[in-house]
Amino acid sequence: MFNAHDFAIIGAMKPRVESAVNQIIGILKRWNGVDTISLVDTGFEDIYDPYFFVSLDVYCAGDIPDPESREEEFADVVAFETLKLTRKDRFLLDDIPFRLEYKDIDRFNRIIQGARGAGGSFRDSGTYMFYRLKEGRVLYQKSEWLTEVRRDLDAFSEDFWDMLREAFQARMEHYLGDVAAAVMREDDLFYLISSAGFVRSACSVLFAINHRFEPSGRLLYEQTRELPVLPESFRGRFDSLVRSSQALSSSRRAEVAELLAKSIVAL
Repeated sequence: MFNAHDFAIIGAMKPRVESAVNQIIGILKRWNGVDTISLVDTGFEDIYDPYFFVSLDVYCAGDIPDPESREEEFADVVAFETLKLTRKDRFLLDDIPFRLEYKDIDRFNRIIQGARGAGGSFRDSGTYMFYRLKEGRVLYQKSEWLTEVRRDLDAFSEDFWDMLREAFQARMEHYLGDVAAAVMREDDLFYLISSAGFVRSACSVLFAINHRFEPSGRLLYEQTRELPVLPESFRGRFDSLVRSSQALSSSRRAEVAELLAKSIVAL
């Protein structure tokens, strides 16, 4: 089921991990509503890493079994949990953590159509959904839907990226104001919340400038630092904000955040 490139994505896959993935795919592909299954690169290959899990996106063109029926289908798993609102299943198979997300194809068609339309309408906290569509390793494909979607993602216009940059930049500047206010009020909790929002939004702006979709939070640090277009002195300032060291006071970090924001806006 996997080719050589799939193994490169997953890492040096243990035989039992390969066996477990094949077992899950074998169940999912029997469901009539399942069109495509892709493996999401989590960036962590060591099975003993606390960040390690197998993440599968299951794109559906029709109905799938309800949560109770799915639990019965996955008879060999343990610790089965399901989130009914977002249609996610989590469980262990042979001590390997799995996360399955069931996604409606029609919903993605509407989102992409809106993003490609006049004005580039798109409302979301980031572009991670597009990253998963574009970068996921296809393990099962009934139709050419995902192939066509990826062509659409590659064809997003300059207007779309400009719209994204403007939206994320406004959000970044909003959080920057909150950071400054929190420092003045010595409000540690609001400072922490605002700082996290600022860093996340600043990364979103940079990905929009580089015409790239954003990865998961676990991969964001490395991929942001590797973007081809970055402000001068970005990496040093970025590290000053995200590292856990308390060498810099909150007020000094707020100053660094302002310098970082100004350098991003100037790009």
